[in-house]
Amino acid sequence: MRKAPDPFTFGDVFRVIRKNLLISLLLAAMGGAGAYVVAQGIPDRYAATARLISDASRSGLITTNDQGPDETGDATATSTMVETISTSAVLNHALAEMSPEGFALLAQSAKIDPVPTDLDAMDDETRQALLRALSQQLTVNNSGRSFVINLTYLSESPLLAADAANAVAEGYLRYRLELRNAVYAKMLANLQQQIAELTNGLEAAEKIAQTMREKVRLLAQRNDVWVEGRQEQAIAENAQLYASQREAEREVAATAVVYERLLLEHRQIQSRMGEPEITVQLFSPALVPTRPSGFNVKPILLMLGVLAGLLAGLSIGLIRERIQRHRRARREGASA
Repeated sequence: MRKAPDPFTFGDVFRVIRKNLLISLLLAAMGGAGAYVVAQGIPDRYAATARLISDASRSGLITTNDQGPDETGDATATSTMVETISTSAVLNHALAEMSPEGFALLAQSAKIDPVPTDLDAMDDETRQALLRALSQQLTVNNSGRSFVINLTYLSESPLLAADAANAVAEGYLRYRLELRNAVYAKMLANLQQQIAELTNGLEAAEKIAQTMREKVRLLAQRNDVWVEGRQEQAIAENAQLYASQREAEREVAATAVVYERLLLEHRQIQSRMGEPEITVQLFSPALVPTRPSGFNVKPILLMLGVLAGLLAGLSIGLIRERIQRHRRARREGASA
């Protein structure tokens, strides 16, 4: 019977490595070089985060009228803000808030050439491409019942990451301000219409009241009404005029009260339109990151490439040793 070849031992493995050290080192170098090329092809990605305070008074950051923070705040309002920040209405405002350098980098990431210079003159396709590029790398979140909203933007450019995060935060504040002023503008238009109607009504009521006063005064100056036999008629006529006068004066007073209230409300709304936003504040603007974000996989790829080369060299050496053993075993069997 043919003798079976002896099995490999650990000593044989080390001997194979020693005999095939050159080819193992060569393959390890080739594996490391290949891994280096692959690692260089993986771009670094940078993350920048801007933070908003969704309710400055309740969070205790800003208090008005010497009041402390309100502990009964509803966190659902913050969750609603998180959902609305990523909408196209806010992101359109964010495009206008970006710096020229950041906007050019965003257009480059969206593969738009040439870079648009006039936002108002952009076509819908270009605008949608920019909005997609802006929203795809944007993450908006809020942890727990905190009033802090995190706006994180991820990009291969650290400048674009910081600029986009800040632009979205500023765009949201601008959107809130415009939305508030639009509501106030409608309220002002409605108040102006009511004030105009009340002005005409007040003027008419004052004319009627003054007419009644003059009639009462003229009736009191007439001597012929007090002659014998006409006193009762004069008294009744005077009472009727006085009642009409009082009714007209009450109408003037009531209309004046409503008119003054509407004027006061009109002035208050006008003053609110110029007030800064205190409910939502930019708490921490994003800074330009100096290091890539996330886990750096490049050193691991390099180690795996070197290890793969070493294993390939060892495998080749083991195969060669196995073949040589088989050949020796055949020669011994043939000579026997």
